[in-house]
Amino acid sequence: MLRALTRASVVVAIGVAVALLGMRSPAAKGASVGKCPSGVNGRTARVSEIDGVLAAARGEVIDHKTENNQGRVTRRTAANFPVIEAVQLGDAPLLPGAASLTRLAVARCGKLAAYYAWAVVFTDTQSVVCCIREIVFVVHVKSGWKVF
Repeated sequence: MLRALTRASVVVAIGVAVALLGMRSPAAKGASVGKCPSGVNGRTARVSEIDGVLAAARGEVIDHKTENNQGRVTRRTAANFPVIEAVQLGDAPLLPGAASLTRLAVARCGKLAAYYAWAVVFTDTQSVVCCIREIVFVVHVKSGWKVF
């Protein structure tokens, strides 16, 4: 009896773990953050303006992505998945939240990529869950825009 009870509890624990690992936020379902850009350094990085940064980030996060919110499938647009923050990392004047975004960028792709990157934060206005955010980092290099 004890052995059967232990086996049942192990099966339940595994089921709960698999269910939790399979759960993702609606914003994360359509996210496709690219791999770390290679060869980012002072010679390959390009100066970029906010318009180009936002266009590259939106191209990765919004274009042709749909999400399911409580049984309703919606296509992401700039109106329902807006940018709420864009911060230039590196030597830019420190803004509130820039330190934590820099730490996240360094954890994703290292110090050099983070130094030349912009952080772009999107929010999901269609979700019933508050404050679902997606953070991507954009760097402009000689070969084009890289999003990670």
